Amino acid sequence: MTAELDQALRQRVLEAIFSILDRVLDHPLPAIADGTDLRADLGLRSATTLQLLLELEDSLEIQIDIEEIAQASLTTIGDLADFVARQSLAG
Repeated sequence: MTAELDQALRQRVLEAIFSILDRVLDHPLPAIADGTDLRADLGLRSATTLQLLLELEDSLEIQIDIEEIAQASLTTIGDLADFVARQSLAG
């Protein structure tokens, strides 16, 4: 797969994340970017993170291997987008 397609896939993942976060957060969505911290900036907890991942699977029609997620993979929105994009290429 070319770098251009990888960037298109990553952008699609980011758009899905933004859309889902807008629904699952119990508060208004602040300005978010690649470096936005999921816990510190958005207040995501374990249950909300799991809900986000499950909705990403449905939205993107992919399978995310929850067991492969390391804490580092869920630090920022950019980290999560990279992980999900890699998962969709592996699936």
